[in-house]
Amino acid sequence: MIVNNRYVSILFILCVSFFLTEHLLAQEHSAVSSGTKLKIQRLVRDLLGSAVTLNFKDSGTKTGNLVRANGDQFVLEIDGNEEHFETALIHSLTKKAGLSEGILMVASAAVVGGFGLGATALLFEGSSPASLTAVAVVFAVFGGWLGFESFFQDVEVVLP
Repeated sequence: MIVNNRYVSILFILCVSFFLTEHLLAQEHSAVSSGTKLKIQRLVRDLLGSAVTLNFKDSGTKTGNLVRANGDQFVLEIDGNEEHFETALIHSLTKKAGLSEGILMVASAAVVGGFGLGATALLFEGSSPASLTAVAVVFAVFGGWLGFESFFQDVEVVLP
């Protein structure tokens, strides 16, 4: 009889520990899932209402205006119709460079060009207007290239 009680108590302890382990693992999985949903919502918060391209895990793409995004799906407006896409199927989303990035690129070209013009005028007194213009154009092209490489790039957000 003592042997049977010992086996029963060991079996009881094993069952309770198995139940608690499964319960804790289920809670951890739901916490990870809700954390992923929250990350997705924060990542796309600034992209709502703008034109984005969804890049799917199977190499397909869809382009449209991002209407809504939650942890489970993205909603794009494509040709006036809302289409829903599951987040599990999406690898990343890409936002094309827009007007604000173009303005930054042109502004960097103008600033660097003006710097080149001013530096040349101060360092080489009596320079001809043609040489000042040539130096300003070269510096402006360089500034435009820097602005393009720095600002006018597509933004790709890889989903967790």
